[in-house]
Amino acid sequence: MFVSLTDPLFQEAIPVLGQIESHGYEAYFVGGCVRDTLLNKKINDIDIASSARPEEVEAMFPITFDVGKEHGTIVVVVDKAPYEITTFRTEGDYTDYRRPDEVNFVRNLREDTLRRDFTINAMAFDRQGELYDYHGGVKDLNDHLIRCVGNAQERFLEDALRMMRAIRFASQLGFEIEQESFNAIQALKANLQHISIERIRIEFSKFLLGNSFTEKSQLLVNTGLAEYLPGFTQELAGTVMSELSKDFKDTPNALRDERLVWARMLKHMGIIQPETIRSFLKEWTHSNAFIKDVIQMIQLFDYFKEEHVTSWEVYNYDFSNIQRVEDFLFETQRIDHKFVEDIYNALPIKSKKDIAVNGKDVMTILDLKKGGPEIGAWLDKIERLIIEMELENTYSMIEAYIKNSGSID
Repeated sequence: MFVSLTDPLFQEAIPVLGQIESHGYEAYFVGGCVRDTLLNKKINDIDIASSARPEEVEAMFPITFDVGKEHGTIVVVVDKAPYEITTFRTEGDYTDYRRPDEVNFVRNLREDTLRRDFTINAMAFDRQGELYDYHGGVKDLNDHLIRCVGNAQERFLEDALRMMRAIRFASQLGFEIEQESFNAIQALKANLQHISIERIRIEFSKFLLGNSFTEKSQLLVNTGLAEYLPGFTQELAGTVMSELSKDFKDTPNALRDERLVWARMLKHMGIIQPETIRSFLKEWTHSNAFIKDVIQMIQLFDYFKEEHVTSWEVYNYDFSNIQRVEDFLFETQRIDHKFVEDIYNALPIKSKKDIAVNGKDVMTILDLKKGGPEIGAWLDKIERLIIEMELENTYSMIEAYIKNSGSID
């Protein structure tokens, strides 16, 4: 079977395969780029596998980076674009349930595919577009099945994160998990506790954001994986995933922002106080910026619901968070007009830097030679008065206000 590799990412990378082959080695496009091409989906990146050993790859390209040479991976840079090239390999035991204790480099593509997780991820294209499918990946794509390569229990014992990847792909692609693979997840679910929370979080977020999440939301419960996620029990996960799937059943995919989905999930869990939110999301290894946005969104849900939000409150929220929440609530018919966005658009200033005076101006107006805390206090007070429409944002009006006030108190 031949496939036309028309995507620009393939076209740019074909010379890389040609360079490897010109030195007498094999090279193929592998993994997600093959799967997504066969599904007529846009590809996001390119992975290359080769019979060339890491040192052999380094010798044939002028710009290379060692990003995992001991596991066979070298990054090469061609026309300013980086490409990850991994040597065909077999793998030893996985005593940590995540990475092999040792790898053995081989010269055969079929041997290399035996270590892959699922049949739909174990296919390859050569640079002419010929498909290499040793494990029935095309059939499983056509049948909408996620099936482990070879023995399912062995694959999940090798890498317990693959269990989360299985439900993630089900949510993203709308596929069923093949029965033997599903049974293996149920049997080995406890091994998920050996995987870092950060890696679990990445897969969990992709699961929540999948195009078919509403149909696959209960996979987390049905597989038994939910009880090994921080803050969840099987019962809680069943309820929360059900409510979350209702939230996004009729919502355009474009509105499925990661922060918004986590905010809705926490609200359904009853986690709504800032400190509790912060503690929960820290356990999930989210960044401070992510946590700040989720806290804002959860607060905004209530503001929109009660319609008592003030200009000052709107001013102090990130506008992108306002838009995300308002768009979601509008699309799901929880509100019938976008009044908070109207408030934001009517604000006389959008940030402190928009104020007609700065710290030096305040010092000049007060005839001060040296700055101090009172300068910041003046600017804070002026900022709030402008937002609340009690002071016009012009130099002359602000100057008059400061002089007439006499002191910040």
